[in-house]
Amino acid sequence: MAIRRITLIENGDVGKCSFSFNNLLLRSPLRYTMMERRFLYKLSEAIKMRYEEMGLTMRDNWQNLVFNMTDRDLASVGGNTNVMRTYKTVRSLAQKAIVQFHENEDKQLVVDYFHWIDAFRWNTSTNDYTVRVSPELYDYVINLTKSFTVLNLHTAILLESKYSQKFYEICCLYSGDFRFIDPTTPDETYKKRVLKMSIEAFRFTFGLSELHDPKTGELLEKEKYQRFKTMVEKVILPAQRELYALYKNHLCDVWFDFEVPDRYGRGRNGSPKNLRFYIYSREFPKSSDAEKDRPWQEGDALLFPYEEKALKKAPKEKTFKQTDWLSLDGDFQRDTVRQLLNSYLDNAAADYYMAKIDEEQRQSNDTYSQVIQVVYENQKQAKFQQGTKKYKQKCLIDFVFAQNLKEYGWSIPPYSPE
Repeated sequence: MAIRRITLIENGDVGKCSFSFNNLLLRSPLRYTMMERRFLYKLSEAIKMRYEEMGLTMRDNWQNLVFNMTDRDLASVGGNTNVMRTYKTVRSLAQKAIVQFHENEDKQLVVDYFHWIDAFRWNTSTNDYTVRVSPELYDYVINLTKSFTVLNLHTAILLESKYSQKFYEICCLYSGDFRFIDPTTPDETYKKRVLKMSIEAFRFTFGLSELHDPKTGELLEKEKYQRFKTMVEKVILPAQRELYALYKNHLCDVWFDFEVPDRYGRGRNGSPKNLRFYIYSREFPKSSDAEKDRPWQEGDALLFPYEEKALKKAPKEKTFKQTDWLSLDGDFQRDTVRQLLNSYLDNAAADYYMAKIDEEQRQSNDTYSQVIQVVYENQKQAKFQQGTKKYKQKCLIDFVFAQNLKEYGWSIPPYSPE
């Protein structure tokens, strides 16, 4: 009799109930269905367990990560009545590529296309399945020494929409000591676990914006929920309700609140510019009062993102160094630069400077933080604060980018419209 291998989900168990993702995966645009993501959660935990049980430490041992599955395993992921749906999910994952952007040792931008599942086989006689995972995943789920987040499998498996899954990942990612630094408000200090994100960055992260192949321009994903109100109703609110319900039932340790902090134009009718998320957890709840530990409602005091200022002796004005901006990860550094450019320049000029800054970033990882710093220092000057929009544009174009950046060994030639 043939000896059966350990199946992917032994006896329908959920193993150690925790697994880790590299933060690059968490910040990648959402391109999976709810069922696909759910299966990947379980696969990540199984990969981790197999490596630990077999004492594997090298990437060369990846050939050992071949998993057998039965219909019972599929039912453990998608439910007893959805075995066929889970089978189709695994089959689709064998065909769906991950797109990752990273820099190599020579600071060159590299675009990776690879699959979670390298091969998927179905034995028609035994009705068993075999999954072989891609060796490219080694650096994303195993070789994790920094920039990774631990997720709870029990919670992840319960989530019923891909947007709830993505919000759960983001809440876990920023539920610790993360503190956002906003160069547009240099005199304010954000509370920990408050995250500001532009609408464009949010749409990209949640797979709502168009996604193109960077080389051919081919459309890979269509735009979704173009109207802001629809996006809130279909993406944000359902995820908030689901995470909070699980939190109240002690099935999840994190949830979030949100607001629209600023808009283009004037008043409440202006187009939303940014979103601000408040991450709460068991360790850091919204309130010690159970009645107030819930999502914001009309009539509640407005959410407040900043640390309270002491009313006593005025403290020494806080200043930031260029290295302080490095506490933000690269994606948020870039998003902050883009917001600063859009605040002062017209679209064509902002695009010109963003392209030049991106080009320099590929040569030096400190570029975004350097740009934020020189703009921040200029913003603090009274003459700049009191100047007209045209004066501020001239300061940035003729001095900040053309002269002040030379302190870091580079600069950007002034933009001149054709």
